[in-house]
Amino acid sequence: MAKHYVQEALDLLSSTLDPFIEERMRQFTGGLEWTVVLQELDRMRGKGAWTYSRSDPSLQLRMLTERLGALGHPFDAGDRNRTLGTYGQVMRIVRNRLSHGDAFEAFDALHAVDTVRTILAHIGDEPGAALAASIRTALISELLKNSDLGTGGRAEPDTAMETDASTPGADSAGDFGKEGPPASGAASSNPPSWPDSAENLQGALVWEPWRPVIVGEQEDLDSMRRARVRENVRALIEDIAQTEGPVHQDRVARLVGLAFGFSRLVPARARRIVGQIPRASVTVDVDGFVWPEGVDRDTWLVHRTSSDAERPFEHISPVEIANAAASVVRAADTAVPPGELRTLVLQQFGRKRGSRTTNAYLDRGMAYATTSGRIP
Repeated sequence: MAKHYVQEALDLLSSTLDPFIEERMRQFTGGLEWTVVLQELDRMRGKGAWTYSRSDPSLQLRMLTERLGALGHPFDAGDRNRTLGTYGQVMRIVRNRLSHGDAFEAFDALHAVDTVRTILAHIGDEPGAALAASIRTALISELLKNSDLGTGGRAEPDTAMETDASTPGADSAGDFGKEGPPASGAASSNPPSWPDSAENLQGALVWEPWRPVIVGEQEDLDSMRRARVRENVRALIEDIAQTEGPVHQDRVARLVGLAFGFSRLVPARARRIVGQIPRASVTVDVDGFVWPEGVDRDTWLVHRTSSDAERPFEHISPVEIANAAASVVRAADTAVPPGELRTLVLQQFGRKRGSRTTNAYLDRGMAYATTSGRIP
């Protein structure tokens, strides 16, 4: 029953976000619909045919949360806290769960409706915020009538527990470390227009880390017996893949752990999380990298610039390394000697030289660049 109120709140949010996004993006798109930005981004990411509807909340929330190429994060311009990006990330996870038909307990539903109310208030839609508050009141009344709220909405554990799936590499999860502050994404005083700014999407993008949000308690992740927890984990996996994909499954486990309050994951917890990856709407390649649904690695042609402090080199997909090599070759006026090419590829990811481990991963990427036809 609580899910009905969550859907109502999301529909309310969607009805406001379309005109809000259109108004904010008008200075960049030059009269084109704002969905053209996502279309261009997805084209570069190798995503297949897709229907881009302005009323689709998944697309609206992507606009609030993703780096939009050279435009950065225009909806959080000047906001060091990235307020819309943070709350938008929460609603992306909620929308993922709704799309899969997941159940919502009292705490989850109240949190989702409150998040909608906060977003609407933040963007100045006072009537919308008032409507969200009324949805919250109706939800609380319903929960009290059903005596659900008094127990915290905690359902009994499922009788059948899904077994852990042990996947190579999961045992390596250790200190999560700090992701570092997200890029501010503030718009410049002379922002690029669209489609001129689309040229900046070609080849190299700035790597954008997924912004962790808390969705549960540590004790939930320790057993993963309850459907609610597994559904949350799968929604997180899908959202992480959408933001960072291709992303190594070890990093996926660490980010999911952080969303449940763990800054450090022991191997058993990492295995439980990785065991949920095949059950999420993502794909995993032979190298252990998680890809968002609908993206073909053979037509994914971008690479994301980053430093070793942001991404260990072994957490960069061989496909991405191959794309960097292809980008370097295209930019060169003459043939690039193999040794120089390797150095230039490392520089794309903030490295000056390669260690034994780095060189091994670089070899895999360079080999893929040749076998896939990205470089001759």
